[in-house]
Amino acid sequence: MNNKNNVFIMGDSYSTYEGYIPEGYLFYYSDGRKDSPIVKGVEKTWWKIFSNENDLNIVFNDSFSGSTICNTVRESLSVESSFVNRIDKYISGKFFIENKTDTMFIFGGTNDSWIDAPVGKLKYSDWTAEDLKCVLPAFCYLIDRAKKAVEDVIVIINTDLKQEITTGFAEACEKNEIKYLCLKEIDKENGHPTELGMKQISEQVTECLHK
Repeated sequence: MNNKNNVFIMGDSYSTYEGYIPEGYLFYYSDGRKDSPIVKGVEKTWWKIFSNENDLNIVFNDSFSGSTICNTVRESLSVESSFVNRIDKYISGKFFIENKTDTMFIFGGTNDSWIDAPVGKLKYSDWTAEDLKCVLPAFCYLIDRAKKAVEDVIVIINTDLKQEITTGFAEACEKNEIKYLCLKEIDKENGHPTELGMKQISEQVTECLHK
């Protein structure tokens, strides 16, 4: 990474751990979790394994359990939880100016797929409020904003998404010359990574990083 070691993570439940995300955000993994899959400690999360093994400094982990990329959100969540609203918040608040960030990892789309958010079509400019309620145009908006804020952006695409979301994310990344990886064969229970799954994610992200 050419000594670029300050990392920002924007994610959903897969990247949460109680006490390591912003206060008020919903989390999935925690020391007190009793339902499977149980990840025994923050050091077993994909992002902790990944940062430790690659000597990276996590500047911030902005991960919100249940959150969608687009502004069609779960009934229990406010629209402010979406990835597009969160990126706007950090940019308008000058977070990336005040906090040196070399690489942003974006790992989302799972909840968009699960809640059947409208997929829409890829759109690379002139987004409307209606566009941002659809997965693909909202993703294009998100990576456009991210790329203008942070030098390196890497997108992690989960397994088991709707095919049109997986294909659309990959196409948008190629159009924007953004590095991405499509995860393969991640061990999960109840739709979420186990400890083995976390290790597998870290290994695949590391491989992508060094390509």
